[in-house]
Amino acid sequence: MAFIPSPIIYNILSKLPVKSLARFKSLNKLYCSLINDPHFINAHFKNHIVVHGDLCLILSCIEHQNLNNTNKIHFFTIKDNEHAMIEYSITVSFDTYHILPSCNGLICFYGLHGSVHVCNPTTKTIVNLPNIDDDLQSFQSCGFGFDGINGTYKVIKFFDPHKIEIFTTVNGSWNKIRYTYSPCFGFQHHQPPVFANGFFYWFSISSSLVSFDIGKETFETISLPQSVLNKDKFKLYLVELKGELCMVDKDFEDKKRVDIWMFKGNEEHWVKLGTIVHRSEPIDTTRPVGIKANKKEILLHGFIKGLGHLSCYNMETGGFRPINIEGFTSHYFHVSQHVETLFHVGH
Repeated sequence: MAFIPSPIIYNILSKLPVKSLARFKSLNKLYCSLINDPHFINAHFKNHIVVHGDLCLILSCIEHQNLNNTNKIHFFTIKDNEHAMIEYSITVSFDTYHILPSCNGLICFYGLHGSVHVCNPTTKTIVNLPNIDDDLQSFQSCGFGFDGINGTYKVIKFFDPHKIEIFTTVNGSWNKIRYTYSPCFGFQHHQPPVFANGFFYWFSISSSLVSFDIGKETFETISLPQSVLNKDKFKLYLVELKGELCMVDKDFEDKKRVDIWMFKGNEEHWVKLGTIVHRSEPIDTTRPVGIKANKKEILLHGFIKGLGHLSCYNMETGGFRPINIEGFTSHYFHVSQHVETLFHVGH
């Protein structure tokens, strides 16, 4: 058998799908050690996001198990063939769960009774975060993101407007964030905080837009576009598209149009990404969940006549293309763009 230099093996393996790497790990200890190495995991992530990051969505739906009063959460992936493949199913205690967007291939979901979980659907691993011994009556929401400065994942947990705690995977514990309370920072619970480019964002109880630096753990307020200053903040919502913070304005009387704004953090100003118009159906319940690499098509998730649907909107032609998902029957689901990775919350 011909000798293959280690750098060539490293390069080949770093471009393989996660499921193929799982088979290599079982071959010998050398492969297993290499694939588990944090530097390899990062190299694999960078290669994979370039090749596959534009093609993959992850859908999740929650099923109530009547016999044992539990919930089962199913994760499906959709690639360019628009066929849903079951990735991972997990049974959790009965609760009302919220599922947050994928971050580096990891998904955080939390129950309103206080439990927080982070899983990698591709590697089928999950971590249950420790509970906080606090008054759960005041618990409101969670956010999940990656602190690139310190190389750790963080979960931010909102209680009442006066209290925020952060879980850091490096030390495995919750820490209270100490700050002087101001209504311009207090969390307004009509959507979870959005993570983008190293910051959490949310609307405060004073209707300000707040940014929280995940590395420095500092707060700032952000000016809004002039055209939305006097609009109902409950008709504005925040999303992350291609790593950038975006704001969707759906405050229009005919309910058949939404404007999308993108925040340029380095330049501290907003740019109008475009307007989505649907001439025959209200789209006020539709929200962008992703954008293609060419920035011409926006992926939309919403409801028409009470049923969940996915579609692509072409920003140049104004046309809609429905995404017909084979192998997926639920009409109530969460969806976000996703990349299959080897990460877990320990990295």
